[in-house]
Amino acid sequence: MKKNNIYYIKKCIPYFWCVRWKLFWFVVLSVIISLIYTFLPALAGYALDSVINTKLELAIILCLILLLITNLNSLFEVMMNKIYIRIQNSVCLNIKKDVINSFIDIKTEHINNESSGTFLSRINNDPILIFSAFNSARAAFTDILSNIFVIFYVSYLNIVLGIITLIGTILIYIIEKKAMLIYTNNRKTLSLEEEKNMGIINETVKGIRDIKLLNLDDFFKNKTYKDIEKVNNLNKKMEDKDMNYYFIRNFCMNVFSIIILILGIYLYKFNVITLATITIIFMYKSRLFSSIISLAWCEKQIREFSLVASRIFEIIDGKKYSKEAYGMLRIEELEGKIEFKNVSFSYKKEQIIKDMSFKIMPKDTIAIVGKSGSGKSTIINLIAKMFEIDKGKILLDDYNINDLDKYTLRKNIAVISQNPYIFNTTIKENLVMTNVDASQKQIENVCKICEIHDFIMTLPKKYNTLLGEGGINLSGGERQRLAIARALLKKSKILLFDEATSALDNETQTLVQTAINNISQDYTTIIVAHRLSTIKDCNKIMVIDGGKIIDIGNHKELIKRCKIYKTLYENELQYEK
Repeated sequence: MKKNNIYYIKKCIPYFWCVRWKLFWFVVLSVIISLIYTFLPALAGYALDSVINTKLELAIILCLILLLITNLNSLFEVMMNKIYIRIQNSVCLNIKKDVINSFIDIKTEHINNESSGTFLSRINNDPILIFSAFNSARAAFTDILSNIFVIFYVSYLNIVLGIITLIGTILIYIIEKKAMLIYTNNRKTLSLEEEKNMGIINETVKGIRDIKLLNLDDFFKNKTYKDIEKVNNLNKKMEDKDMNYYFIRNFCMNVFSIIILILGIYLYKFNVITLATITIIFMYKSRLFSSIISLAWCEKQIREFSLVASRIFEIIDGKKYSKEAYGMLRIEELEGKIEFKNVSFSYKKEQIIKDMSFKIMPKDTIAIVGKSGSGKSTIINLIAKMFEIDKGKILLDDYNINDLDKYTLRKNIAVISQNPYIFNTTIKENLVMTNVDASQKQIENVCKICEIHDFIMTLPKKYNTLLGEGGINLSGGERQRLAIARALLKKSKILLFDEATSALDNETQTLVQTAINNISQDYTTIIVAHRLSTIKDCNKIMVIDGGKIIDIGNHKELIKRCKIYKTLYENELQYEK
């Protein structure tokens, strides 16, 4: 057994240890069932031999015993399958839980660099494959056990037929193993393509509305068709090769069956063996050939175990996809002071923030403006600890952000993005996700502050209205105001608005801006603004360019002394005309 297999078996033991008693009885029952199946042909042969030798009473007794054993075996199979389902559900559920927990903790940069299909496949498919490998190992064990008995018993009945049966079994195993190796190699290539294809289809489903609006129907159809056809062609080649080996395997099985039959007839003719013995050997031969094929494919699944396990534990252990790192210090409620001390940050080797320093006091409202790509949104992401800085310090209430635990950061910081995600559930359920203990009165109060309560009350089901995937039943402004209300229910002391009004029309922007103004005096508020008209009244505006702070002041001061700010503002006025 390869070192990788041993390593990943040890990693998987805790998942099976939780169901060890079920596992024990599952293995016991599978061994009993395998042994019963092994003895049934011999018992049937003895019954047939009794009939031939006119020992009818003995034949009837043997048939009744056969009936009893087969029914008992059926009962054991039902019991084993019930235990199997319970073990599978428990093991797969626990693996999925760990993968999901670890996925949520993966660094944002890894999630940005991978397609969603990669993670969906590892969450949905790989845990089942892990369990399939275990079941294959169990099946391989019972097959080997029963096959050893069959070979010895057939050889005991007749050494010549036993040797021929053994040679045929070995040859069929070699052919099937070769077929399995080719299939496995092709399957690896196919799995990679299927994973890519899943990601593309997932993106098409998620973005179908924009695809229609942007008239990208043909582009995505062609792209999806091309990838589907590629997967289909790979699958066709794989199946063609598999069918070729299927023919060769069956040809060999048929040849050895005829050889055993012809030799059996000659041996019977010369009274070396009985007709019942030929029947027993022929029944065992079929069972042996069938189980040896299953054994070869069990080996395939066992060989794939390391590949599947490595994909799962890349996420769980954080070896390929490193996890977000947090400190141990917990602060229930921050005041909201933020400070950057000589902070630098690079993304994909490109320096985005360069030796930046600034200080924001509790309940300040600060706007950040600058050209596209200047680093505005990056500042928001760094405060929310979505990325790790290269050097310098970020302080919250004079605590190093790296010393604070996840609870402190996520509880005290709320981010409202340009495209907040609204979940496919009711308005109320979307709101209380951040505060499950919120009362109806609290929910309505924050919605009134955010200028959305009146709109909700016009809906037939009001707060119980189902919103659809991504909040499709809401306008852009309604989604923004709902997202702000959701953030307020969270009771975070720091609110970060990342271009929250940039995609809205003027009327809707005014409503959202009113909602922001209603709350800004109670929170430390940072607004990354695309439209400068929305932040003119902020007491402090920070101008960013090339990852550096160019100037800080109010609107009037910056118009007079900051060329970049003046240019941005004049360009906006020109655009609005």
